[in-house]
Amino acid sequence: MDLQEIGAHCSVQSCKELDFLPIKCGCGRVFCRHHISADSHECPNITRTSVPLESTSDEKLQRCAFVSCNKPSLEAYTSTDSTNSSQRLRALCPRCQQSFCAAHRYPEAHACTAEEPSASQQPKNAAAVALLQKHFPGQGSQKPPAPTARPQSAPKTKDPKKLAQLQKVQLMKMRHSAIPGDQRDKTASVPIDQRLHVRVSLDGGGQEKLFWFRKSIGTGKALDSIASHFAMSSSDAKPLRLYKGSLDSDERILLATDRDLAVQVEDGSHLVL
Repeated sequence: MDLQEIGAHCSVQSCKELDFLPIKCGCGRVFCRHHISADSHECPNITRTSVPLESTSDEKLQRCAFVSCNKPSLEAYTSTDSTNSSQRLRALCPRCQQSFCAAHRYPEAHACTAEEPSASQQPKNAAAVALLQKHFPGQGSQKPPAPTARPQSAPKTKDPKKLAQLQKVQLMKMRHSAIPGDQRDKTASVPIDQRLHVRVSLDGGGQEKLFWFRKSIGTGKALDSIASHFAMSSSDAKPLRLYKGSLDSDERILLATDRDLAVQVEDGSHLVL
């Protein structure tokens, strides 16, 4: 037998290898063992279709916009609803338009500094509450904890270690709930290390509020800002004064209005107006 008649050359132009055991493809051509697969020789019998990528089931849900909260937001659940997106009511804060979880959905719960919604938005807000009750039964009727209403005074302790731990815990809570004391800082981005957080209460008890000020602010300016938040005014006959309270006693220290606030109080201090 003539050796030239044994085997066959691969049909791929760039190969042309003489294979003694060639394989015939369904397209009618013969190939070597390296190019017999349909993808290797671009077989015309293959119909190529593009498959759209679908989102996987383990896709991460949108998280709550509140600092340090890792819970899924309400918008993450409602956005997966089959309802037409153009008719769906978005589960956003009516003031800042950000998405929060069930625990931080109210403006007071995430210390929202945006302005109150106009009267025309009230019907939409009522519908949003109904939507929350549908997806989270029993949650829509609950009122959020107000960070400004804390009639209980801080517990007194003499132990230095417990006192330091208590101050640290209270400071962490303040950083999450405090609002800008200076109205001009509502839209400003001030780094956390340049803020001074204080808890302010009225003399004689009652309402308390949490504020933060720039560390460069003067005590007099801070006093005026705090008074405006409590709707109080100062006069020559009855001037307003700002005192620094203590966690381990009922002692109060009068603050000088001509000095910087950060020089006289520490971050997380309790002030009395």
